[in-house]
Amino acid sequence: VLGREKAAFFFERFLDYFLNEDDIRYISTLGATAVRVALNYRHFEADERPFDYLTEGFARLDRLVGWAAKYGLHVVLDLHAVSGCQNPGWHSDNPGRQAHFWGQKVFEDRTVALWEELARRYAREPAVAGYNLMNEPVASEVELPWLHRYYRRATEAIRAIDPDHIIFLDGNHYAQRCEELEAPFDDNTVYSYHFYPEPVLEKRIYPTEVEGVRYDRERLQTILAERAAFMSQHQVPAWAGEFGTVFTGQSTEEYQLRMVADMIDIMADAGHNWTLWHYKDIGPMGTVLVAPDSEWMQRTAPIRSAKSALRCDYWIERHESDIGQRLNALVTSIRLVADALPGDWSGLSEDVYASVCQETLSRSLLPGFAEQFRGMTENQIDSMMQSFAFKNCVPRKGLVDLLRAAWR
Repeated sequence: VLGREKAAFFFERFLDYFLNEDDIRYISTLGATAVRVALNYRHFEADERPFDYLTEGFARLDRLVGWAAKYGLHVVLDLHAVSGCQNPGWHSDNPGRQAHFWGQKVFEDRTVALWEELARRYAREPAVAGYNLMNEPVASEVELPWLHRYYRRATEAIRAIDPDHIIFLDGNHYAQRCEELEAPFDDNTVYSYHFYPEPVLEKRIYPTEVEGVRYDRERLQTILAERAAFMSQHQVPAWAGEFGTVFTGQSTEEYQLRMVADMIDIMADAGHNWTLWHYKDIGPMGTVLVAPDSEWMQRTAPIRSAKSALRCDYWIERHESDIGQRLNALVTSIRLVADALPGDWSGLSEDVYASVCQETLSRSLLPGFAEQFRGMTENQIDSMMQSFAFKNCVPRKGLVDLLRAAWR
C-alpha cells in the first residue's frame, strides 16, 4: 500500500514518537526506579541474515539506555519475542500459535548469540540492571528440557562476557509456574512471575466471585504465595515482571484501581519488586494513553471497531458479541463429541477463540488495516504518528496517582 520506503518510514516514525526522552523523563517523575523494555529480536536481526546485526536497532536501544541514565532509571532488557516464538501469543510476534523455539536448535543458537551481542554492548553500562532472558515461555512437559537448557546456555554465554549484571528468569507457562524451573544455578539471578488475577479479565469489578471462587485481597495473597513458592523454597529474589489490569471504562475504574492497589500492597508486604504492564497504549492497560481525538485514533476507528466486534484480541475483548455466542455454540458442539474421547480438552474454548479470532480473523483484517494509510505522504505519516508523542497523550489519572503514592 505504501511501498517499501514509506512503509519503513511509517514504522520508524511510530517508534520515534512512541518512546523517547519525554517519556523516560515523565516515568522518572512518577518515582519509578526501573523500566522493563520489551524487545523484539527483529529490531536487531533479520531472518534472511541471521547473526548479522542491525545497527539501527542497537542505536535506538542505546538512546533509550542513555535517557534512562540521564534521569536515574535502570533498564531491564526483556527479550519479549525470540526467533521461532517461545509461546503461542501475538505478543511473542507469533502469527500461527505454534511455539517453534522448542526443539529447533537454530532458534536457540540465534537467541543465545543475540544475548552475547547485547552483553558485549552493555556489560559495563551501569544504567542496565540486567537481562530478562525470555518473556513468558510456554514449554510443554516434553519441551521443558529445552527451556532448562536454554536458560543454562544463555546464562553461561552471558556470564562469559558479563559477570556482574542481574539475570532475570521467567517461570514457565506465561511466567506463572516457576516451580517447573530447575533449581537455581547462578548466584545473581532473579526469578520472575506475572500476576493477572481472574477479575482483571472476567468481571472488571473487585472484590468479586468468578466461577464460585471469591477474589479479594486474601485470595490475591494466596495466588502470589503460590507463584512465588519456588523463590521462597530456594531463598532467591522474586520479581513481578508484569502485573496490572484491563480498563474498560469509568464505571469500573474504581474497582480495577482497588485491585491494583491491593496487588501493590501484597507484593510490598512479601518484599517483591515489580514492574507494571504497561506504560503506553491506546486504552486497555496503559498508564499513558493516546488521546481519543488524535489523528491515529480517528483514522483507525473503523478497523478498530471491526477488530473489537470480532474479538481479535480475545484475551482483552471479553464483551458479549455475536461472534462470541457462535464460538461458544461451536465449543459446546465439539464437547458433545470430544469430551468422552481420550486427551485433554480443558483448553478447547481458548484454542477455538485463539485460532478463529486471534489468528484467522486478525489476519483477514490486515488488508483493511493497511488500506487506511494508502496515498499518505511522509509529512502526513509523521503528523499522524505524533499521536503517540508524550505531549499529545493523556495520563490515566487514577493509575498515575496510585503509582506516585506507591513510589513516594
